[in-house]
Formats: sequence, C-alpha cells, structure tokens
Amino acid sequence: MTRSSAAFTLLPSGPLLAGCVAGRPAAGRAHILRWSPALRERILDAPPEAGRIHSIFERALNILWHDGGLVALHDPGPLAAPFAASVTRLPEGGSLTPGAEVVRHDSRILLGTFVLGSEGSRLVDTTIHSTTERPDRLTSLLASTAIPVVAPGLCAPGGRSAQRRLADAIVNRDARTFVEGACALIGLGEGLTPAGDDCLVGALAILHRFTRGWLDEHPEIRFPIAAAARAGTTVVGRDFILHALDGVFSEVVLRVVTAPSDHEVRRAAAALSEMGSTSGADTMRGMRIALEALCL
Repeated sequence: MTRSSAAFTLLPSGPLLAGCVAGRPAAGRAHILRWSPALRERILDAPPEAGRIHSIFERALNILWHDGGLVALHDPGPLAAPFAASVTRLPEGGSLTPGAEVVRHDSRILLGTFVLGSEGSRLVDTTIHSTTERPDRLTSLLASTAIPVVAPGLCAPGGRSAQRRLADAIVNRDARTFVEGACALIGLGEGLTPAGDDCLVGALAILHRFTRGWLDEHPEIRFPIAAAARAGTTVVGRDFILHALDGVFSEVVLRVVTAPSDHEVRRAAAALSEMGSTSGADTMRGMRIALEALCL
C-alpha cells in the first residue's frame, strides 16, 4: 500500500453545487480511507456531473457513475467491493435519496451538501496476481473451515447443475463448458448480488490466482460471460463479475486467496463467510468448487 497523493478540499468554495445554499455550511464532511488506484482515477477524472445515487443502506451506498459502472462507499474497513472506497463516515440517514446528483468540482465530491475528501487515504491494489504455488494448502484450509449455509438457489437443481459444469470445465480445462456453467450461474437467486454471481466470483478468484495462464490462453471465455453479466443480473452483480473477469476483487476475497499463513487464511475466510446474509458463504462455495477441481 502507498499513500495517495490526492487531496480533496473539504470546505466548499467557488460555485455553489449540488444543493449547497449560499451561506449554508456543508451538511457533513468525511474523507476516504482506502481505495484502489483504478477507483481513484475514475473519481478524480470524472466530469462535473459525476453520477447519481443508486442505492442506500445503513453502512454503504452505491453511486451509478457517469461511465455506467458503480462507485460504492462504505464504513471503515477492508474494501468490500473492487469498485468501493471505505470512508470515515457516510451521509446521515435521510439526507440523500436514490437518484440524487453527485457532483465533482475540481477535487471535491459533493453528495448533496455532504463533502467527501481523501486526505490520508491509502491506495490498495485489489488485483489477484498469479502464483506458481500449488492450491493444495488453500484447498485443505478452506475445506476445514466451517461456513454458513449457502443461498437456496445454489442448492436447487439448476444451481447444482451449473456448479457441476463449472467444476467439470476446470478439471478438463474446457473453456466452452466453463462459459456454459458460468452463464447458468449469472443472475441465479435473489438479492443485490445473486448467489450465482457470488459463486462465480469466488471461482474466478481461484482461477486468477492458480491458473491464470489457462484464462489468458482462452480469451473467448470473457466475452460471453461479460455479455451475460450485463444482460442477466443486477447492476451490482454485473460489476462484481466484470471486475472478477479482469482479476480484480474485493479486499476481503483478496485476503483469503493471498494470505501468507494458515492462521491468516482462516481469519480471512471467517470474515468473508460472515458478509451479507449468504453472499460471503456463496463466494466461498465458488472458491471451494474451483480449488477441488484444480486438485483432481
């Protein structure tokens, strides 16, 4: 990690923007704690009409950015998405609504009259880089880690069939079958990130770590999966999958796959498995599928 050189000005000045009223102070101020180099570039290079609020939760909010992708902001902690920034605090509940404009002016980001800065922020590389290590150790560790029950969709006949195809494809290094299994998982289940999407992201994390060469040898894998993600799932699920195809993941997933010690693997896996109602467990399911297939 390196310290970011970007610095947002916290006090509005110049033109009044995004609902700021003359003489009225900012409704709140915060700063970015952690973000990836790619997200930093997307935010700082955005036009003045940077985006609009997509969805709001107790501890996070999603912005539909001008480029069509998402920017997520969430409470302090590891980056929960490859397109996320952790911030010191979020706007107070009720101060923003979906559809509200998000403005960039010079080096300021305003959400209504809430001003976001990046002083002291850190850059975090969320790319999973390939390794020459064998997956046996991670396979054994995750197999012995208790995880919550996965979403019902993965246990239904269609979900089981898609997972079998994905596993068979990895065993046989069959690109066509892998695409079939992956596309059958996309959009499977309910929620902001359907269970099938999470499962596929988990599998892709393992493949980027331990058999990136196979993915590189078969560029035809990416296009149909990306097309299915754009057409067949939620906006949030889509962005997780598109980033995963490029080898970029949440910091939580990254820690599981790259942890240097057994203790750290178990701790990271426990943290991942607790994410969402079943999202973390569904991601772990995909990891296990890929790992077991690679070890056959």
